[in-house]
Amino acid sequence: MSKLNKLMRLPEIVPCDKRLHFMLGTVFTVIVGMFTRDLFVTIGSLVLYAWGIEVYQKITKSGTYDNWDAIAVVLGGLVVIGDRLW
Repeated sequence: MSKLNKLMRLPEIVPCDKRLHFMLGTVFTVIVGMFTRDLFVTIGSLVLYAWGIEVYQKITKSGTYDNWDAIAVVLGGLVVIGDRLW
């Protein structure tokens, strides 16, 4: 199997939960980007939002606390920020 083929199949390897958190980060960053163009405000709110979701799930016991979920949210937001910077 070629390296390109392995790279193209990467989304199948990533768990569905992480893909959903990634999409949540992209949507959140697009919405924040409609109100501000300040990079520090956008990244700060993204990080607070990502770990805020996890803390909320831990407090309310509506899910499990997982740092990888928060990292997936941040990565999704950084993709939007990186696209905006180009």
